[in-house]
Amino acid sequence: MMNSNMKMANALATTTKTMVNMNKVMDPQKTMKTMEEFSKESTKMEMSEEMINDTLDDIFDESGDEEEQDAIVTQVLDEIGIEISGKMSNAPAAHRGAVGESSKSQGISDDDIERQLAALKTI
Repeated sequence: MMNSNMKMANALATTTKTMVNMNKVMDPQKTMKTMEEFSKESTKMEMSEEMINDTLDDIFDESGDEEEQDAIVTQVLDEIGIEISGKMSNAPAAHRGAVGESSKSQGISDDDIERQLAALKTI
């Protein structure tokens, strides 16, 4: 028991010496001041970043840009004699059926597709 108490006392003495040496090398007051300055500068940087992001958002999200672009496109198309407003409703639309429905309605079977694939592989 006495031996373990002596070892514990020696360990504590060594730890104390190490802490004293560390305090000499690394001044806690100076470290605290550095940490406070870092925190202050970090906060400044975050505020600057937020202001920059807000400014960029305002620049890129300005309303009226799309209307202006549409007006310019319409003006150019009018100048070259193209009218698109009425003709878009007559444009063909994509077929909207179930998957594979159009090939079944044409009478194409899986065997036909397999034959065509085999013919392509021999080429």
